[in-house]
Amino acid sequence: MNGMDNLGSDNAELIDGFGRAIRYLRVGVTDRCDLRCTYCMPKGFKGFEEPQDWLTFEEIERVVGVFAKLGASRVRLTGGEPLLRRNISGLASRIASLPGIDDLSMTTNGTTLAKHAQALRDAGVRRLNISLDSLSKACVTQITGREDAFDRVMQGLDAAQAVGFEPIKINMVVMPGVNDSDIADMVEFCLQRGFVLRLIETMPVGDTARALGTLPLTQILKDLKQQFDLVSEIMPMGGGPARYWRQYH
Repeated sequence: MNGMDNLGSDNAELIDGFGRAIRYLRVGVTDRCDLRCTYCMPKGFKGFEEPQDWLTFEEIERVVGVFAKLGASRVRLTGGEPLLRRNISGLASRIASLPGIDDLSMTTNGTTLAKHAQALRDAGVRRLNISLDSLSKACVTQITGREDAFDRVMQGLDAAQAVGFEPIKINMVVMPGVNDSDIADMVEFCLQRGFVLRLIETMPVGDTARALGTLPLTQILKDLKQQFDLVSEIMPMGGGPARYWRQYH
């Protein structure tokens, strides 16, 4: 990227090698997580960073402020699991108040969202991506390694909707032989609740992910289009390569 040599200029921008302006910033506030999802974390992994090595809230605010001056207007808080970071709503409030920040969102596994939903909303977080890989409690337990994960995520979804988060996106990592048979049920669930479902292919990076295998979504999408009468849709605030579909009627 260029543009970093002009930090003192009011017209400074971050431009990538293809001439595109960088407007979207993801901030990982911790690498810790309270789940042990099979596609994410090797079994027995304990190599987390120590809290004293994390950026402080003041440092994060300063970094985001610099990016905002360079044209970044959208920020997503993520992790690990960002809700494990103490007083995360306080950090959200500081970022939402920065000049130039127009949109603040968060990706979370949802296990403690019921407790934090109102505070996050009050702090200025407007959109949520919540991980839920199946509507089968047994399957979610198998994937996450935690028996109460499904119930807690569902409580978090209820709380997020109740305090006014919209849109709420559901991240479903599709794994062959694990949860691929649950996709249609998840589509129906999201249509009924007004959620946006994001189907995610596993990334074959590292031994853990490669062992799970990858399921291309091309045929799945073809079947879903027929079953649910889906048509192409252009979603606002799309910062990534995702393609969106909606029901025709």
